[in-house]
Amino acid sequence: MFRFVLEPKAVLMNEQEQKLKDGETAIASLQTSKEYLEKHMAEVENNLRELLQQDPGLARQIMTMSVA
Repeated sequence: MFRFVLEPKAVLMNEQEQKLKDGETAIASLQTSKEYLEKHMAEVENNLRELLQQDPGLARQIMTMSVA
């Protein structure tokens, strides 16, 4: 409960610094994942766009579908 009062300041500072480093590592990892997913999404969008251009019938069929 009041552990911070009992622990030496250096120990608490080290714990906080480690938490900061862990957080920065997690942020960097998530940023890398985000960039990968954004590139992949753009690629999928381009593939879909090409598919619809090659098959206008499919494009019309998709346009008539309702989103529920």
